[in-house]
Amino acid sequence: MSLLATLLLALAHLGWAALQPGGQGRLLQTCSLGVLYASALTCWFAARVTPETALTWRWMAWALGIYAVSDTVYVLLEQWNGAVPFPSVLDAFYLGFYGLFSAACLALPRRPLRQAEAWRLTLDVGIVAGALGVLLWYGALASRLGTAQTTLIGSLVSLAYPGAGLSALGLLLLVIRRRERFQLEESLLALGLIIFVIADTLYLFLGDHGGFASGLPVDLLWTAGATLFALAAWHSPRAVPLGRPLTAVIRAAPRFTRPLYTLAPYLGLIVCFALALLTHGEDTLAARGVLWGTAGVTLLVAARQLAALTDNAALTAQLAALNATLESRVTARTAEVERGRAQLEAHALELAWQAHHDSLTGLPNRAGFLTALCEAVERQQAPAEAGLPADPLAVLFLDLDGFKGINDTLGHTVGDQLLIKVAARLRGAQQPGEFTARLGGDEFMVLTSQPPQARARQVLELFTAPFDLSGRPVRISASVGVSVYPDSGQDAESLYMHADVAMYEAKRAGKDAARVFMPQAAGQQSQTPPEERLRGALERGEFSLFYQPISNAARQTVTLEALLRWHSPELGLLAPGQFLPAAQRLGLEDRLGDWVLNEACAQLARWHAAGHADLRVAVNISRSQLERPDLPGQVGAALARHRLSGSALEFELAAPLPVGAEAQAIPVMRAVQEQGVRWSLCGFGAARSALTPLLRLPVQTLKLDRGLIGALDGPPDGQAQARRAVQASVALAGALGLSVVAEGVETHAQWAAATALGCDLGQGFWLGHPQNTAKTTARLGHALEQPHPPG
Repeated sequence: MSLLATLLLALAHLGWAALQPGGQGRLLQTCSLGVLYASALTCWFAARVTPETALTWRWMAWALGIYAVSDTVYVLLEQWNGAVPFPSVLDAFYLGFYGLFSAACLALPRRPLRQAEAWRLTLDVGIVAGALGVLLWYGALASRLGTAQTTLIGSLVSLAYPGAGLSALGLLLLVIRRRERFQLEESLLALGLIIFVIADTLYLFLGDHGGFASGLPVDLLWTAGATLFALAAWHSPRAVPLGRPLTAVIRAAPRFTRPLYTLAPYLGLIVCFALALLTHGEDTLAARGVLWGTAGVTLLVAARQLAALTDNAALTAQLAALNATLESRVTARTAEVERGRAQLEAHALELAWQAHHDSLTGLPNRAGFLTALCEAVERQQAPAEAGLPADPLAVLFLDLDGFKGINDTLGHTVGDQLLIKVAARLRGAQQPGEFTARLGGDEFMVLTSQPPQARARQVLELFTAPFDLSGRPVRISASVGVSVYPDSGQDAESLYMHADVAMYEAKRAGKDAARVFMPQAAGQQSQTPPEERLRGALERGEFSLFYQPISNAARQTVTLEALLRWHSPELGLLAPGQFLPAAQRLGLEDRLGDWVLNEACAQLARWHAAGHADLRVAVNISRSQLERPDLPGQVGAALARHRLSGSALEFELAAPLPVGAEAQAIPVMRAVQEQGVRWSLCGFGAARSALTPLLRLPVQTLKLDRGLIGALDGPPDGQAQARRAVQASVALAGALGLSVVAEGVETHAQWAAATALGCDLGQGFWLGHPQNTAKTTARLGHALEQPHPPG
């Protein structure tokens, strides 16, 4: 209501002044006084509803109230006496308005400033106020003070009006500059104050040129200023929406006001110099005042520049100190990271060494030996494929005779000492190029290129002398099994397995002996090359599939891996490693792969019909098959022929692929995967395995290498390292969304550790040997009768 009254009175004042532009009247006086009182009342109401700025609007209410009372007294004195003397006591009340306005400005909220920034801002406002003062002096004050009838007190009062107004305006500008956002009410206050200062200056000017009387149109300036004060007070507690045009103006205002604030001191100095040039050569009060004012403003500008330079120097020093601190921290952090990286590398090397070495004897362990054996076989195969002779290669499998009795009678500590002594003798007698390892327990392996039988006798001779165990001589013998490449096997698995078989033959022969494994009837058939034996074998039906179960944590068979076997009439039952190299040389590998795929799908369809609907079959895919662009078509045809879904089939791929083969294999694998077929990556954790295939190839299952699983029940230190390696592999697979199969599970301890570490599935002799179709069918039928096999 008070704002409405203010606006109505202001409009009435404006309308009456327009109707009688040159006249005086009580209605004009009444409207002008009404606007002042209504504006004061609006500020008072704003103080009651705005706690944050209550003090500001209370001071404004007092300031406008005092001004309104002073105006009222002025009008009454003018009506009684006909004129109001100047200066008078009323001038003190009028000037009090500016003091109370300054108090209201100080009560406005503002952000804190650094001391240097506050000084610079104060000087900026002082420069602008000084320039305005010089301008007012030249325009009005000098002429008033220059009249003869002006007394000293009158001159001081005349100077006080613009001085107080400019001081209050400078204080308000200081507050506005210290606000983070553009505030409409503060801008209205500044505009209203500027109008008040102009009106007071005109009052002084009119007093010197014909006299001032209330009711003149100049009163419209005070009315306009008071109306702006009322609008500012009314907007403050409500923060009403301003509408898009005004909001856009307010948002855009800082783009113009900030440069203006920066240039304002220099614009003020330019105005002063312009006035100084304009009055150059004059010997008047106005010219002298402009000269002195210009000098003062110039000094303020110089002080402002000095303060800016000092502040910039301090900020530069602080920035340099911060940069130095940051550089020192970065250097320290870099050194810390480098130390951490070095420690991680050392730890990784230590883990790698521990993963492939026996902690008790320091010899390579099972995983290290299998890696060395695979690499040796590959070196043998390269010259053979080129038609060149290769160095001989033999595997010696040692098992101590009667070691369990020593452990039982003398204790495990003495048994460990004996193992250390045996390892030392084997290492001391190691020939150039040989590789000696401890598999676990009392089993040792020697990989040699020496004549195998002679080297086996030399190893047995190492056990003729007794072992000194803490002053106690202990005698022990060993049984040695020997497998020779390529007669005993053409792949690492066959050589390892056949050396084990030969070792047990040596034990059955009475121990302390050596035996060499040779295929049955090899002596009679040695004149027939393997290629000749393979020709026509597929047509004669000499191939079959054996199936090894892949089980879940409850030991339930979820997948059967199809393993190819050759029933050679001359050599007996042979594993793929014993005939696949010859098949590759004959170009039979792809035909065998197609036969395996079709036969596995046909048998799986029969098992599904027998009630094993959830069973899957896993088929090994050769690298040459991956290079065939028609593989997806072959897979789709096999699935359709036997009415199987793609989810019933899984392909296993051995890693790593040759360099450059991944790019060719990926589109083929994805085309197969689109039919629902899963891909498994085998041998992860072996020495040649890498992380890159996991990131590039579209695989869903990760099969951990048998060497890694076999170490889970090895020596305690090796167990800990193997557990950490398996746990890390499982975590990696989980992050990539892959399931994990523990391959090569041979003991209950290995199975328990693998499942506890998070492996989803397991495969190995302990869970089930590879068996032919008939035995596998019987095992599946038994599983239906007993779905939860005992652990």
